[in-house]
Amino acid sequence: MLDNVLNKEGLDKYKVTFEMGQTVFLEGDDSQDLYIVVDGKAGVLKGTQKLSEISEKGSIFGEMSFLLGEHRSATVKALSDLTVIRIPAQELPNFFIEFPEVVREFAWHLARRLNETSRIVCGLKEFCDRLPDAIILTDKDGKILSCNHAAEKLYGREEDQMRHRPAEELYEDPAKYRHFLQEVISKLSVGERTLKVKHPRKGIRYVSISTTILYDGQHNFQGILFSGRDTTQAEMVAKRYQRVKQCIIPLSVLLIVGAVSIFFAYPYFSKGYYIADTRKEDLKNDLVFNYRLLRSLLVKPFAAGDRQKTTHVMKEFFSAQEGSELPFASLLLIGKDKRVFDAYSILPDLDEKEMIGNSYSGIDLGERGSVDYKVVTLYRGQKDHPMGIRQTEIAFKLHDKGAFAGWLVFQMDMDLLRERYNMEETDLKGLHFDGLNRNKSQ
Repeated sequence: MLDNVLNKEGLDKYKVTFEMGQTVFLEGDDSQDLYIVVDGKAGVLKGTQKLSEISEKGSIFGEMSFLLGEHRSATVKALSDLTVIRIPAQELPNFFIEFPEVVREFAWHLARRLNETSRIVCGLKEFCDRLPDAIILTDKDGKILSCNHAAEKLYGREEDQMRHRPAEELYEDPAKYRHFLQEVISKLSVGERTLKVKHPRKGIRYVSISTTILYDGQHNFQGILFSGRDTTQAEMVAKRYQRVKQCIIPLSVLLIVGAVSIFFAYPYFSKGYYIADTRKEDLKNDLVFNYRLLRSLLVKPFAAGDRQKTTHVMKEFFSAQEGSELPFASLLLIGKDKRVFDAYSILPDLDEKEMIGNSYSGIDLGERGSVDYKVVTLYRGQKDHPMGIRQTEIAFKLHDKGAFAGWLVFQMDMDLLRERYNMEETDLKGLHFDGLNRNKSQ
């Protein structure tokens, strides 16, 4: 490396000798001098842990503080009697002019260090991507530095969308997250904590989080390593158990609703429309039940043009289902003029107000047929997708006192249907919802 220039005249004034055990510089120091090994061995330590040894004649160390103007990132101690060339930061430009051979070797040294570091980082990244838990690394300011594949799936965002963004943006209640963070940083005994996450497609999810605080060798706070796992199903089971335990009346109501749903579903099943896959049957029953429930609550205010009431009903419906994996993420009410009267969605990036007034005039919703529903596929334009995103919807007819009032539309979550029910659009169009409005009076 640089051993061919270390014996040149004029370098003696830069030479310094450290005895074995003596500290060259400490982690956290604000010195920015550059060092070149002439003879001996040095150890690089992070805290009390030795990271590496430097013994090759001509090896360079201390360059990161010089280049970045930051405090020392590690401690260097002499493991034997150590002779180095110490170049003060303010004299380095003149040193390079006096000894230009060092410039090329210095650049080669940095390139080799960068290559080694890149390979180590890639290896660690690949290892983290194989972990089942969601891993997120933040800096001391709370901004995300990196994450693994499990975190992308759990939080519903690509790494590029999260990097350098505040981690609190991932959570439904940022204030609660900040309070949890303060507890962790203040060194209190904090175990796992469950927080609500705003998933772009699945809505509210529950995530159990554990933390590891990262310090430098001087015990200065540097950041936090978060490990998270999805506990939505466990949270929902616990909540349901508490509800049943605390009150008998809601349980009775649920039993009555179940009996009524079986009563209404019997004519449908008696016609012989059975689905071989029980998951598809479950989906169909869920849609029928939710449609009838929403129809009973929405048809009156919808027919009366009371948008404030319909919005409240749809919002309360989704709130009651919080944490559950619904096969749809948005609801629309479309009037007889085939324009959107009202809309509500649990997707954070969807603006319901922009949807009100949109026209479905060019889309066949089955208004001329005798069937009470229609599965349609359309492309809905968004800011990030000007060409439109493919959307599958089911439009159910609504009647008030026998008169046609419009449609209740379920915007389906096709990713969930594929994952949970093993269904595609063609399977959805193959479902039959007969007898939904048998008396046309609801």
